[in-house]
Amino acid sequence: LLSYKKKSTIFFVILKLQHLKQMRLVLDIGNTLIKSYVFEQEKILEFTTDSKEKWKESLQAILNKFPQLKKAIVSDVNTSFSEELKQILIPIEVLYCSTALKLPFKTLYNPEKQLGADRVALIASACLNYPGQNVLVIDLGSCITHDFIDSSGIHHGGGISPGLKMRYSSMNAYSGKLPHLDFEEPKSPVGTNTNLAMHSGVYYGIINELEGIISWHRKKIQKLTVILTGGDAEMLPKPFKNSIFAHSNFLAKGLNHILDMNTF
Repeated sequence: LLSYKKKSTIFFVILKLQHLKQMRLVLDIGNTLIKSYVFEQEKILEFTTDSKEKWKESLQAILNKFPQLKKAIVSDVNTSFSEELKQILIPIEVLYCSTALKLPFKTLYNPEKQLGADRVALIASACLNYPGQNVLVIDLGSCITHDFIDSSGIHHGGGISPGLKMRYSSMNAYSGKLPHLDFEEPKSPVGTNTNLAMHSGVYYGIINELEGIISWHRKKIQKLTVILTGGDAEMLPKPFKNSIFAHSNFLAKGLNHILDMNTF
């Protein structure tokens, strides 16, 4: 006969496995796009990308399609419709990504709570996908962020700078004559008119910024894994200094991993 302690352990393991098999909702709410995922363990069953104007209809469609959803995790850096989101998700047990949760890393950020939910998720994904490695994860979204995690799972911090679209928008908004432009890859750093000069400044400015960050870390760390992710990563030349271009669901996998770690 099994002892009470062994029975309790087996029961806990079975319960944990049942939780992990459940479908769960993962929401990545950025400044411009809302990405929704339905996971079953590590498999993505459903994925949608929507603008801020259409998030409610899209989310409701997912909830109607998957009524068995019981758990969710949310990364929200937008916060403009947080209260409305909470009301829609009332039937579901929801975790909001932050440093207050159990995480696969320790951070030296001070105070910890200032580390954004999106960066928390990216760091968690780096720990999941590249365990025991020194990782520099660079996300090219509305803002460009970079974070360094050492092989012991310690997050040392990072940086934040304007993203591609933000650079174009700010030049137009804070000047009297510079036009509003959409991205075009320049053929040369030397622009022969205002538009070409702006394209050059944005594109090569970002490239040189990232090369400088990567170079700084590689001088200090011999074995460094560099991950490039985010919607604007595809704008960069490939390969970019031997970096790994992560799949677009890299952040979502980090959120799913955090949800696993906090499911009992």
